[in-house]
Amino acid sequence: MSNLSTEEEIDRAFSSKGLLSDVVVGYKSRVEQSEMAQAIGAAIKKKEPIICEAGTGTGKTFAYLIPAFYYGRKIIIATGTKTLQDQLYDQDIQVVRDALKIPITVAKLKGRANYLCHQQIERTKSERSFSSLREVEIFNMYERMLESSDSGDISEVNMPEENQRVQSSVVSTRDSCLGSDCPHINKCFVLKARKRALAAEVVVVNHHLFFADLALKQDGFGELLPECDVVIFDEAHQIGDVATQFFGSSISTNQLNELLRDLRYGSVIMGDSNEAVDELIDSFEKGIRNLRLSFEGLKGRYDLRERDKFSKAVEASSSLATTSGELAESIRAIELINLELQRCRERLLEAVVFLETWSKLGEHSVIRWFESSVQSVRMHLTPIDVAEEFRSIVMNGERSWVFTSATLSVSGDASYFTQQLGLEDALFRSWDSPFDYSQNSVLYVPNDMPEPSHASYVERVVNESIEAICVARGRCMMLFTSLAAMRMAGEQLSKNLKDRNMEIPLLIQGDGSKFELLNQFKKIKNAVLLGSHSFWEGVDVRGEGLVLVIIDKLPFSVPDDPVTAGRIDYLRSQGGNPFMDFQVPEAVISLKQGAGRLIRDETDMGVLIICDPRLLSKPYGKKIWKSLPPMRRTQDLREVTSFLKTA
Repeated sequence: MSNLSTEEEIDRAFSSKGLLSDVVVGYKSRVEQSEMAQAIGAAIKKKEPIICEAGTGTGKTFAYLIPAFYYGRKIIIATGTKTLQDQLYDQDIQVVRDALKIPITVAKLKGRANYLCHQQIERTKSERSFSSLREVEIFNMYERMLESSDSGDISEVNMPEENQRVQSSVVSTRDSCLGSDCPHINKCFVLKARKRALAAEVVVVNHHLFFADLALKQDGFGELLPECDVVIFDEAHQIGDVATQFFGSSISTNQLNELLRDLRYGSVIMGDSNEAVDELIDSFEKGIRNLRLSFEGLKGRYDLRERDKFSKAVEASSSLATTSGELAESIRAIELINLELQRCRERLLEAVVFLETWSKLGEHSVIRWFESSVQSVRMHLTPIDVAEEFRSIVMNGERSWVFTSATLSVSGDASYFTQQLGLEDALFRSWDSPFDYSQNSVLYVPNDMPEPSHASYVERVVNESIEAICVARGRCMMLFTSLAAMRMAGEQLSKNLKDRNMEIPLLIQGDGSKFELLNQFKKIKNAVLLGSHSFWEGVDVRGEGLVLVIIDKLPFSVPDDPVTAGRIDYLRSQGGNPFMDFQVPEAVISLKQGAGRLIRDETDMGVLIICDPRLLSKPYGKKIWKSLPPMRRTQDLREVTSFLKTA
């Protein structure tokens, strides 16, 4: 039994000859890491929220795990992605457990769409709705998993890419789950996973699951959160968008068609046909078809404020709401209603509320919009502001909240993040990266680039980058703000490399999964990887395999995007400056994420090229400039090529 205080135990864990050094090969004690751990420990002890910005290399994962393990009793950790969730569960937590020698129990919890559902598989089997022999084979593989798997987690089996349609038929959704009325409840994999989470002292989830369950008051966090005394958000810069998504609501034509399928199934298993119900089901089907046709010819994201343009869609939505209400009432009147139809009725009533709200003017606290594709249309109600709602959850004093990321501030100011989530009263602490950016990296901004709106801009990006790419012998990642610019650059770069007789492979987003492309990039060692939004974060390539990162332009959100436009209008109506208060901070945080792909280890060396001339020519450029790591700055390409020859 140690006589040390908890604060002393934390210091001992991070010392050069401490507990972490015993289990982590090459561990180096960092002042920043130890200070962050002590700050988090103090906040947990006081049950106060804390926001921690920790530069790359600080070791923030260990810095929050160790004080949480010492001070916490029930801990929920929410990560930005499932990949990070797996890494935390499979690696980092195990290391800390070994280091501290604490017999703490850990569980990983995913959303229900990750677990096989006995009821759905049984139902799908009876319907026999597959379109090919291959789909039948894939379904049979999932069916066999029911007996062989302890967890029912579909990720346990490496299924082929074409399994998407089949996969959706073997898992449940919030709408299709029968809950406690399910005949297979004793075998339910979701329930088993949640029971393990309830029993565990540490539960690892992702942001989407946390907010989905929180917002919808489903089973899961409705049980977990009251018992928990510490909540940790890793990659916390993402949670504003995630919270906005889940505090809002949406419905798609695919969901409505699934409801139609369930209605017909419920009607069939009821036995005796109910003519009135069957007629209304037919009317419901017609209403969905009319709704889908009202969006014909549209592809992309649209703001419903342009009401005149979408009057047919509004009318079709309102009409479907009426039909849905009549159908729900007709089902209610059935004396011996089965479970399937009972659940369908509840879903119909939810659809009525959404469709009526979406179709009506008047409410200014939400943004009404839709996104249309060839396969489906999804209609959205997105709140403009989630600060008050989120603050009421965090500031109740029942538990400690830790928010951490490498990118939370703009020029050292975290007010954009705190205001977005109502966390103005939370303690904010920041630690710089321990890496020597001034010696190991160079930031190059070309001095003769046209404005990003210029027709030849993408071509100029490639022309300004080609020399550096060749000198670096590939080993380059090019990040773009749009898929169109990425594809155009890929074509131009391929031509330029061919003209120079350079054999440098190009890997372009869309040619494979993100996971596959990154593995190829690391294996090939001299490739150029071109990616858009999804590659700005969560990419960790250490060592000589990546020495050059090129960003085409500052990542401002598209101003005519319905959600962005709604927020801009709202801020303007409140007397604010939407550009400086919203668009610039968003761009800074995204840019910092993109720039962060370059230096991932203390021995890494490399060049960051940002082609956008606005970084130097516009007044707001100074704020963005100050937010970037302290790399050596230059506008001389010769300095860049000279540096790359040594990298």
